[in-house]
Parts: sequence; C-alpha cells; structure tokens
Amino acid sequence: MGLLLVAFAGWRTLESAEPAPQLLTGQLWQTLSSDAKVAFVWGIGNLVEFERIQAGSPQAGTKSFIPFLVNGLKGKSIDEVVGLVDRYYRNHPDQMHRPVVDAIFQTAVLPKLTVVPEGGMTK
Repeated sequence: MGLLLVAFAGWRTLESAEPAPQLLTGQLWQTLSSDAKVAFVWGIGNLVEFERIQAGSPQAGTKSFIPFLVNGLKGKSIDEVVGLVDRYYRNHPDQMHRPVVDAIFQTAVLPKLTVVPEGGMTK
C-alpha cells in the first residue's frame, strides 16, 4: 500500500508540472534528413488546413496566426518551404535557436503581408 501511495504521489507531481514547450529549432532542423524536414512541413500544413476547416471564416478581432499561414503558404510546395527554411538558417546562422515555425513566418508569411494605412497588417 505504501508503494502505491508513493507511486500515486509521483504521478500527481508529474501531472501538475507544466511541461516546457518542445519547439523544433534551427539547430535540430540542420540535423534532420530531407524526409524528416518534408514530414515536419507536411505536418504544419495539415495542422493549418485542419484548423482552417474547423474554424471557418475568422471572426473580426480574432487573433489567430492560421489565416496568415494559409496565405503565406498558398501556392508553395512542401519542398519549396523546406528550401526556404534551409536558406533562412544558412543566411541567418545567429537564428539557429529560433523555432522552425518562426523561420516559416519570416520566409513565407511576412513577405506576403501588406501594411494598411491605420498601421495594422493584413493578409
């Protein structure tokens, strides 16, 4: 019975601990095979498409990055996005600690944003 209580207490501790985010960074990206890079970008694309379908049209005032990703990735092949990320880290070695999702934003999303006169950004 005592062992069961110790095990349960340990489980409760693990359950309540806030996990650290596990974001793929440029450091790990550089070690991945081409197939693994394609799989990662494919997964991002699937997540974006799933969210887009589930959410439908975003309501005014909604703060989601999904519409920006949809617009930024539109018309790009998976291999093209992998190439953009590879070039980003090659051209910005000081950014290797940054998440790959950020590199996708820097190379695919931000270049397609336009500034509106009120100072905001639009897709």
